[in-house]
Order: sequence, then C-alpha cells, then structure tokens
Amino acid sequence: MFSTNIAIKINAEGGDRKAPPHLFVISIPMKFCLQLPFLILITFVLSGHSPWGQYHVYRQKHLLIMSTIQDEPTYPFSKKLVAVINEVLPHASARPARAKHFQRVHNLFSTKQMTVMLLSRSNAVAAFNGEGPFAEYGSLDFRLLYQFGDLQLLGQVDFPDQFAWLVTDAVMRAQSFIEADAPEVVIELPNLHPGTLIALKNEPMPLLPEAM
Repeated sequence: MFSTNIAIKINAEGGDRKAPPHLFVISIPMKFCLQLPFLILITFVLSGHSPWGQYHVYRQKHLLIMSTIQDEPTYPFSKKLVAVINEVLPHASARPARAKHFQRVHNLFSTKQMTVMLLSRSNAVAAFNGEGPFAEYGSLDFRLLYQFGDLQLLGQVDFPDQFAWLVTDAVMRAQSFIEADAPEVVIELPNLHPGTLIALKNEPMPLLPEAM
C-alpha cells in the first residue's frame, strides 16, 4: 500500500529552551491523502457555508415573491409588486424570484422553500386542485393574500397572520399604483388568508405567535 510521510516538529518543553526540537515522522496511507480534499469539502458544506446555506439565509432576510416563466404575466407584475411593497414596507426587503417551469414552482412551494407565489387565476385554481399544468405533481395548499385582476398573490397556509396583514395593508395603501382589486372585491373571494381578512376589515395587526 502506498503511503506518504508527514513530519511534525515539536519543541522541547521544560526549562531548557535551547534543547533541539524533536522531529516525528508519521506515515499516512496515500488513499487517505487522496480523500482529504473531499473530506474538507464535506466539512465545509456541513458547516453551513455552502451556497445552499447562504441561499437559506437570503430567503429568511427577504420576502421572495415567486413567479414562473411559463405563466408569462407573473414575472413582470411581480417586479412592480415588489417595488410597491418595498416603497410602503421597506423592512420586507421584497425580491422577485422566477422559476423556470410549473414543476419547479410546485417543488419550491410544496417543500416550503418559497412562502409566497404569484399565479394567474386559472393556474392558481389548477395548482389548488392538482390539475392542468400541476396534474403530474399534485395539488398545493395555500391561502389568498391579494388579487390583481387576473393575478393572485398566494401564501403558505402557515404564513404568519401578521406578515399577511402587513403585505395586504401595503397593497391596499398602493392600490391605485399596482392595479389591485378593491378591498371590497377581495374580501368576498374564497380561501382568504386569515391575516389578509383582518387587514381587509381594517382591524389591528395581529401579534406574532409566541413560537416565533
């Protein structure tokens, strides 16, 4: 078996500082040396400094609004929506996030890697029922945060009521700039998020759950 030698120099301990250092030679199998870079990489990834870990931190800092290339109106409108939310609610640090296709939308939302998405109404219905472009992937469970004509902003079922209230309130404040439906229209829609309903009723913002 091939091996390599690593020399380790250890200074003498004790009162005699002039004593020469001791040199130890350790023989390490060559196989281990070849695997060492891979082991270092695994350690780096597990330590949380991987691109995935950094992306997770990014998602926690920003309100990402997911759209998809296959639902053409969603991405251009998401950029307008992001601009409006950031104007009214700068601490949200909203950002648009575009998925390549409906399969990616389903994967990111079903695994809760994304908490908010923008879909055309017909595709929102299809996603909820697991039909049409979502027939191969299954249904998605979500709540309606707001409606903009033929587009709907949708959030996770466990999206905090306070956050839903803040987003809804921001949209209502900028209603004329973002082509949002009137609150009296939205309040009649099914599957509203509880936080959205509270905001539409002009009731005070709910508190965050104690667990958060």
